Amino acid sequence: MKTFASHHFLKCAALLVALGWCADSRADETTNAMRRIAPPALVKSVFVSDPRLGKDPFFPLSTRRQQIVEQAAPVNTNAAPPSELFNLLVLKGLSGTRGQMLALINSSTVGVGELAEIRCGGRFLKIRCREIRDRSVIIELEGLGEIKELKLREGI
Repeated sequence: MKTFASHHFLKCAALLVALGWCADSRADETTNAMRRIAPPALVKSVFVSDPRLGKDPFFPLSTRRQQIVEQAAPVNTNAAPPSELFNLLVLKGLSGTRGQMLALINSSTVGVGELAEIRCGGRFLKIRCREIRDRSVIIELEGLGEIKELKLREGI
């Protein structure tokens, strides 16, 4: 039985040596074939970012590349005079402590000396709060320099 096992072992060893020799000769053929093929040429990619030429391929729904059309600002001849702009402002409430009073004008809260953009209708008005009193507030329309006192509604 020992002779059969050693005989079987010798056959396996011979087979492994033969396979190793075949693989080694194939590796030489492969490397020779690879030496004959020229290496690929490296090409540098160039991206043109012109908003007039298509859209962003990575973010197609993005609006950052849309062409900006410069237009002259329209001259508004129907601009409301400052006194009418003040009529759009309503003092809705006063809060805070005596040292730090706050006024609620339309839907914006302002303190003394603060500049606020207040939405009135379809436009924004910039106002500066000059003074907050017990039942009223003194405001200035920024840029026009016109000053007006807004009073709380009676019964509040």
